[in-house]
Amino acid sequence: MPRKRRYKRKPYKPVNYDVMRETRILAGLTRQQVADMLRVSLRTVQYWERGVVRIPYAAFRLLRIMTGYELPFKAWEGWMLLRNQLISPEGKIFTPGDLYPLTWMIDKARMWDEEYRRQSAPVVPLKVIKGEML
Repeated sequence: MPRKRRYKRKPYKPVNYDVMRETRILAGLTRQQVADMLRVSLRTVQYWERGVVRIPYAAFRLLRIMTGYELPFKAWEGWMLLRNQLISPEGKIFTPGDLYPLTWMIDKARMWDEEYRRQSAPVVPLKVIKGEML
């Protein structure tokens, strides 16, 4: 009789072996490079690409993250990194040169916000007791 699990098992996400092979080829990697990257044997990668053995979804997802085709975390869903470019879900391409002015603008906005808060803070009058300021 199978043991009852204390936690809810995540649903299995099957990975098509053609998609695995296509991801490897688009990344410009050999089977040996994928095996080294995922810390598995070359034979395992060959079995995955032939459809002999099921591909663990975690291994496929890790390959996509490490090759830049997928970014971790839900906030980056749909975004991709490809050859030194960040690609939005809408297909807009950003290069590091495009993002530099954005970081500068964010820093300036933070500085302005800090200065605005500092100047708009309520002024607390100092009390004078017997000629001394407290």
